Amino acid sequence: MAASVTLLAVATAACGGGGGSGGSPVSAPEGSGGSASSVPSASAPVDSAGDGASGAPPSSTASVQSAPSAGRSGGGQAAVASSRCTADQLGLSLSAPDVGAGNIRYDLRLVNNGAGACVLRGFPGVSLLAGDGALIGKPATREGERLPAVTLAPGGTADVTLHTLNRGIKGSSCWAAPSLLRIYPPGSKDAMTLRTSAPVVCGDTFTVTAVRSG
Repeated sequence: MAASVTLLAVATAACGGGGGSGGSPVSAPEGSGGSASSVPSASAPVDSAGDGASGAPPSSTASVQSAPSAGRSGGGQAAVASSRCTADQLGLSLSAPDVGAGNIRYDLRLVNNGAGACVLRGFPGVSLLAGDGALIGKPATREGERLPAVTLAPGGTADVTLHTLNRGIKGSSCWAAPSLLRIYPPGSKDAMTLRTSAPVVCGDTFTVTAVRSG
């Protein structure tokens, strides 16, 4: 009987120990399960404005998303750079001369004939050509300061001013009248031409201003 009671006590103790040991593993997965479900919860948009613990994963995700964002920004900058107005999308016209105090000025207008907006900034290259394409005199020199960029919507315009002198103001010589005006838009290696007999440059003075809004 004593031996039986002793064995029964040992068995009961063993069962009790096993039950406690079994209780720990059961509670651990529950804790684990709660922790695992908190990870998706932390990465959910609703938690992105939470505290530091739950905010960390979204912050990391946002950082990953900022790289494409930077790429898009870079693409945007590239798009802006490539949106410079080119010779093939611009039209030209020359105003009547504005004469005063021995100076003669013409406004040369550039119009965006393209389907999208484009940008002009700086000084165009301008020269006078004879009917056979030969250069008359020298290309126009720059007058004034470089101005802010001008964005031309489709149909939008920008102007530059060509300047020369009246005959006799600075010497008596003048260049031959041109047949063509050749213009390189700022930053472009492609030229445009406009058929015109003006300006007739005198006093070896031939200048062009930077592009401004028309």
